[in-house]
Amino acid sequence: MIANITNLNPYSYHVSSSGASGKLFVPVNPSAVIYAQFNHISGIAAPKGQSGVSISKIQILNSLIENLSRIKGAENSPKKSVTLTKAQADVLIQKYQKEIAQSVQAAQAQFTLSGAMPQAGALFSVNA
Repeated sequence: MIANITNLNPYSYHVSSSGASGKLFVPVNPSAVIYAQFNHISGIAAPKGQSGVSISKIQILNSLIENLSRIKGAENSPKKSVTLTKAQADVLIQKYQKEIAQSVQAAQAQFTLSGAMPQAGALFSVNA
């Protein structure tokens, strides 16, 4: 349910005068200014007689701006496709197996379990 939509009119907010940040400044209730600081929108204290925009509406607007900028960035970024040869894949797998084994050894050296130790199992197996 949408209520009190009259607070969101073109005259209730203005764009940053610095131009470089591109942040939108929206008037909010003076007690909610610290809660109205987002990536793309900042809340400023509303003048007397103006109720300001609710925090939930600012969150929604910030999410919309974030999603639009992500979509725009995804369209402009080149698509990278990586193709590995079988030998390169084997080298990566061996590297990851070694790193996992080192991490397990470091964890076992750092944390000792009292009582029965569980049997070690294979994390994964690669058959050529």
